[in-house]
Amino acid sequence: MRWVATGACIAGLVAGLTAQQPPASQRQRPQQPTRDTSALPQDQAPTPTGRITGRVVAADSGRPVKRARVFINAAELPGGRGLLTDENGAFDFSELPAGRYTVNASKSGFVALSYGQRRPLQAGTPLQLGDGQQLKGVDFQLPRGSVIGGRIMDEDGEPMAGVMVRVMRYQYLQGDRRLTPAGSGQTDDRGTYRVWGLMPGDYYINAIARISLPGGGRGGRGGAGGPGGFAGRGAFGGPGGPAAIAALGGANVAALLDSSDSDNVSYAPTYYPGVSSLTDAKPVTLGLSQELLDVNFGMQLVPMSRLNGHVTNPDGSPVTSGTVNLMIDGSAGRGNQIGMTFGGRIQWDGAFTMTNVPPGRYMLRARGDDGDVPQYASVPVTVGGGDINDMAIVLTPGATISGVASFPSAATSPPDVTQFRMTAPSSEPGFVGPQPNARLDKDGKFVLEGVPAGSHLIRPAGNPRGWTLQSVSAGGRDITDTPIELRSGESLSNISVVFTDKTNEINGTVTTDQGVPASEYTVLAFSTNTAFWRPQSRQIATARPDQTGQYRIRTLPPGEYFVVTVDPAEQGEWFEPAYLDEHRAGAARVTLSDGDVKTQDFKIRK
Repeated sequence: MRWVATGACIAGLVAGLTAQQPPASQRQRPQQPTRDTSALPQDQAPTPTGRITGRVVAADSGRPVKRARVFINAAELPGGRGLLTDENGAFDFSELPAGRYTVNASKSGFVALSYGQRRPLQAGTPLQLGDGQQLKGVDFQLPRGSVIGGRIMDEDGEPMAGVMVRVMRYQYLQGDRRLTPAGSGQTDDRGTYRVWGLMPGDYYINAIARISLPGGGRGGRGGAGGPGGFAGRGAFGGPGGPAAIAALGGANVAALLDSSDSDNVSYAPTYYPGVSSLTDAKPVTLGLSQELLDVNFGMQLVPMSRLNGHVTNPDGSPVTSGTVNLMIDGSAGRGNQIGMTFGGRIQWDGAFTMTNVPPGRYMLRARGDDGDVPQYASVPVTVGGGDINDMAIVLTPGATISGVASFPSAATSPPDVTQFRMTAPSSEPGFVGPQPNARLDKDGKFVLEGVPAGSHLIRPAGNPRGWTLQSVSAGGRDITDTPIELRSGESLSNISVVFTDKTNEINGTVTTDQGVPASEYTVLAFSTNTAFWRPQSRQIATARPDQTGQYRIRTLPPGEYFVVTVDPAEQGEWFEPAYLDEHRAGAARVTLSDGDVKTQDFKIRK
């Protein structure tokens, strides 16, 4: 879906960038330098003199947007810097070091934008700031957020108050297409809800009842667990639910439901237009700054189930500390859906109880925390309306990965290795949960304990500046880009991780036939080997050209690559094999060796 009014809602065109001083009325008081720029002592370090200025106005009226938050970020500015616009909508970042900056503007009720962004969920245009350069006219026209609203009714068509309504959309996270939260609201006494501050796009609406039924209803709080993946205000300013839920922030909320013996029916989590499965749900399409206030549907009254049992350690002793969660099985629906999450703490004797569980296919995941290293269990469960009693869940230990990291170099002094951490991220689509990580000791050795069973890669927990991952091997076998299958209790040793300071680079320019920078395009580099066409692949990378049309892609490992300009609908879709296959025809080919810097220019016909 193309963003309506692409020129109207994203201002601050490249032609507006000039090397002029802003008016004296727009200048801020000098700020302290954010980092040293030389080996001089702190009190003698030269103060950076770069500056980025602009304004934020409303796209519909052109009026200044006061107290809009503007945030800039660059590698040379650790932690970034933010400020609020003044009464004229102006912002002024001064004393900036040279670097490549991203600039973002946001305010509640408006659509948040990156400078140069043309579509929702798309990257903006980076700004290259030279030493002492002044970039003026970095302006934003913020469109007002779209709105979804309507009424939630019971089985008799009567309004339902106090129902949590969640608005969700698909987007790419870590290379996987997942249903993610965009906003939430709660119905009033008329059953009316309103979720605001939304981007244009396709949305799925889900209603969760937390109310008692007349005469019973197990648990007395309706039939839902906590919203999976978010709580409170939506990602773009939508109103939050109850204060208790809002206080949990972006955590995955578990429903701690009380239990009582009474009627075994309640309201199931329901998707628009009144169905219990995401597979049968109908998306609602929003335009830019559009209000859809007739998205009405009824809740479904269904039989509910109670699940109870005990969790034990491998030796048969009861688990005394830990959690049990019941999550909708993603394989039962479309994509990686956000479902309801039921669960709570494991009791002192290993007992657990979950109530008000609607029919469906679930995955029960248990985690025991009795010792220093967690233990796990994962059991599929099908709920059909009847109770499931005396479940026996036996935990098994996670896997252990040990090895050593090295930093061979002829040009760079070895870093402080104790600042590095290693992790083993899951390569399974839709995996949710914490990933163990381990710090390197002074000899570069590490031990990762409690790694859940399944398919994993071995990666640094963030690349240290100036260093990139070169290889990972197990007993001499290269597993750098090959997921390894770990079993419960397995010990994988003799892992060798090698870092390099030889950074590969593909750079160049993207211009029109007339030589005008074409910064609205994205440069995509991906391996010619289709085996690497998968999420989290190191062999897939993108870059947006800056305001001068120059781009730079770094950290690609040695190999042969297709390089092409694309205009993606959203970030991350280039991890889809079908998308890559579509764009390899006519792409340039570039071969990278260790430390190579290759130039590939592009001309865009307009």
